[in-house]
Amino acid sequence: MSILVQNAFYTGEAVSVFLSIKRLFKNSAIYGIGHILSRFINFLLLPLYTHVLTREEYGMVGIFFTYIAILSILYTYGLSSAFFRFYLAKEEKSERDRVFSTAFFALLITSGLFSALLILFANPLSQILFSGSIQNGTVSVPFVVRMAAVILFFDAIGLLGFLVLLSKEKSVLYAVLKLLFVLMNVGCNILLVVVLKMGVEGIFMANAIASCFCMLSVLPVMLKHLRKMFSPALFQELLAFGLPYIMVNASVIVMDTIDRPLLKRLASIEEAGLFNAGVKLGMFMAIFVSAFRFAWFPFFMSHAKVENAKVTFSRVLTYVLLACLSVFLLISFYIDPIVRFDFFGYSIIGSEFWDSAVVAPVVMLAYIFYAVYINFLIGIYLKKKTIYLSYITGAGMLGNILLNILLIPSIGMMGASWARLGAYLIMAVSVYFVSRRLYPIAYEWRRLIKLIFLVGAVFFLGIRAPVRFRFLCILALPVCLWLVRFWHPQEIQKVKQGLTGLLKIRFRSR
Repeated sequence: MSILVQNAFYTGEAVSVFLSIKRLFKNSAIYGIGHILSRFINFLLLPLYTHVLTREEYGMVGIFFTYIAILSILYTYGLSSAFFRFYLAKEEKSERDRVFSTAFFALLITSGLFSALLILFANPLSQILFSGSIQNGTVSVPFVVRMAAVILFFDAIGLLGFLVLLSKEKSVLYAVLKLLFVLMNVGCNILLVVVLKMGVEGIFMANAIASCFCMLSVLPVMLKHLRKMFSPALFQELLAFGLPYIMVNASVIVMDTIDRPLLKRLASIEEAGLFNAGVKLGMFMAIFVSAFRFAWFPFFMSHAKVENAKVTFSRVLTYVLLACLSVFLLISFYIDPIVRFDFFGYSIIGSEFWDSAVVAPVVMLAYIFYAVYINFLIGIYLKKKTIYLSYITGAGMLGNILLNILLIPSIGMMGASWARLGAYLIMAVSVYFVSRRLYPIAYEWRRLIKLIFLVGAVFFLGIRAPVRFRFLCILALPVCLWLVRFWHPQEIQKVKQGLTGLLKIRFRSR
């Protein structure tokens, strides 16, 4: 650890560093809870769809939602990332309102135009997208295209309202509104798909209604910032910052999806199915990292001007890695009992997919490198050099494809998981060297090396131990970190204060 960081931490600045990081992790926890609840409720739609739709119809639903995910990138064309950067950089409310209004009217016009074109050309698009057997008359594909246009429009308009909540760190309200959206979506699906038996059309109508409701729920937040103004000069700046994110987002989508088709081609469709289940198990870490990402961007943008900002940013990386690696150990040690847990005759995944658990630890490590990548983005954002992200994510995407081609023929789905890890490693290393030139931060490399080494040792010892003894390995980690002097005195003191407070509460309750 550098002398600067040591001096900052062992003086009164340590208090402000702790308070800032406490605020960050508090917001991350709230976003995480909302994200987990949303994922769980959406999971409940799976048995609903698979009981009322044919395989062909359900395949159509999956393909359409893939198209919606891709089109959403074009609908926002990077303005969400640009909005964060420019909105948080302004201190005066009038300037923030100008940023919001410019972005809002731009999205309103472009989203309206895109959706109008989709609605107008719904019939020819239906023939192009679903020709042949899928166009069998049981599903009105043009109607679904029009509903997709409505979904994309309302999602794009409502996006800015949720970005305002994120930028102001209104994590509770953000999570509540997102949860209400999911509940509305589930309710509409039950009504339209199950009760009224509208099938595929009902699914997309339900999503359109839920998207409209979501936009209306955040409308009061948007109206507080909306003014009758549009700045062409500011819009050009937003575009210059945001357009590279089209390539960035497209690259990430390719990295998250290309392995399944490559597995099908280079191995077998059964291997692709197993890997798909294993990736879903790795989503435990993805949810954890997503919660951090939601809180991180508004945090570092608003905190950059604070005197000890770099000290805080350095400490955040240490704590995020500590948290991620602890979750990694916990899930890796118990992934087999988790997937095999019997609940009234049902397990989390079917017995024919249990072998997929072997890829989950590697997939989780890939998401940890994604968390590191997110942490290193500070310099690129603050200096408005987002063009670098196109090259960085492009390199990650190419590395992912190449590694998949090289590894899948020999080790199958494990090759796909290592390819994903390699891609995120390429991105994390690349963005570090770019950001270091733009905004140098003295990270706590000695502490990080100690942490990584000990977690690796605990993992390789614990994974070979009987399941009942693995929790002892996890409990041994903080003790081992203490032996190698990983912990600072202030951190130990904070832990003692927390334990003392818990004991006092327990004693009073008695």
